[in-house]
Amino acid sequence: MKLLNKETVYRLVPCPCYDVEACESWLTDMAAQGLFVEALGRTLARFHRGLPQTVRYRLTAARLKGGWLDVVQSEPLSAEKALYAEYGWEFICSQQEFFLYACRNPQAPELHTDPAVQALSLKMARKSAWWALIGGIAVLVVQFALNGQGRLARLFVEMPLLSCCMYLYFFGALFLAFRDLYNILRFSRRLRGGYVPDHRKNWHPTAWVYRISRGVTTCSFFLAILVGFSILVQTGASEPTKNYQGPLPFATLQDLTDGTLVQDEDSYNTLEVRSSLLAPTILEYRESGVILQGTEPPWDTSLTVQYFDTRAPWLAQLLVNDLHKERSILADEPQRLPDLPGMDTAYAYSGKDGVFRQLILVQGGRILSVLWIDPDGTQNFDRLAPRFAEIFAASA
Repeated sequence: MKLLNKETVYRLVPCPCYDVEACESWLTDMAAQGLFVEALGRTLARFHRGLPQTVRYRLTAARLKGGWLDVVQSEPLSAEKALYAEYGWEFICSQQEFFLYACRNPQAPELHTDPAVQALSLKMARKSAWWALIGGIAVLVVQFALNGQGRLARLFVEMPLLSCCMYLYFFGALFLAFRDLYNILRFSRRLRGGYVPDHRKNWHPTAWVYRISRGVTTCSFFLAILVGFSILVQTGASEPTKNYQGPLPFATLQDLTDGTLVQDEDSYNTLEVRSSLLAPTILEYRESGVILQGTEPPWDTSLTVQYFDTRAPWLAQLLVNDLHKERSILADEPQRLPDLPGMDTAYAYSGKDGVFRQLILVQGGRILSVLWIDPDGTQNFDRLAPRFAEIFAASA
């Protein structure tokens, strides 16, 4: 990748700084091609063009001690730079836990002559690699804890692209953190054993793995931001049910009894219409009111309906647990149901006091979750479930 300025060139980084030997070897190979590094990032490195030359590059520890909240310095102390400059080593840039130095004098002494001492200097780099891995695992655990109970399947069905991007990023970042830790621990262990670093290590065999994993992680991060923003902008607002064109694929309060319905304010009787790649039709319906039933006591209730028309039956089955978990605090005791013709599966739950009742119906790729209030215990599953199932099946 090149900019308009032909003297400046960008290249994809083939290995992380934590793979010290491979990174040093790659930069030396670039210099042999006339490309001299100016800035080293995790994904891209910036070079300037020049005449091909033999240049040695060395990565040194950016800090020898500190805590996990300490910020790594952007460049070494002036005394360190001056001392290394006397021996022919020029500071180039910093990257993560390392400072990068370059030397064009083939006679200049090495920055590190004792492998055991170099291993000690990498103590903070090893700690940072551990912190990055543990932090990545913690974020993933928290993500599953927050979305794993009643949200994970719904997030996947309602926002499949965002879900894929999020978890590609999480698992990609975790994989990269694991590789960093593996590389630095392996290198340190060999140094402690007296191993002399191989500054001309063959970096090619694993370059494609790093570039792909880094590319996927970076792209998924930015794509998740874009998709999340677009979803936020396009999220449909709830509106009065009367504005919806066409019959609803489920029963409303008016369909459930032969009495007279007195609805509450319009703000309590709304319908939200959405869609996704995996569910072309998603409806969330809320209605409340009082049904006058002749000589029977009036039924003062509310109805909350969630309807998904998905692209495959297995997607509908996948939603069952999440739709129940969302209402389980109100209705979590399984109940028996009468025979419901046309339904693939059906589930019923009631609260301990019997006030809240939830019915979940699945037919093919469609799923319906209904929650209603039954304060007097008169609108039970034997009475209402067949009516819900009848209208739901007829709308297929």
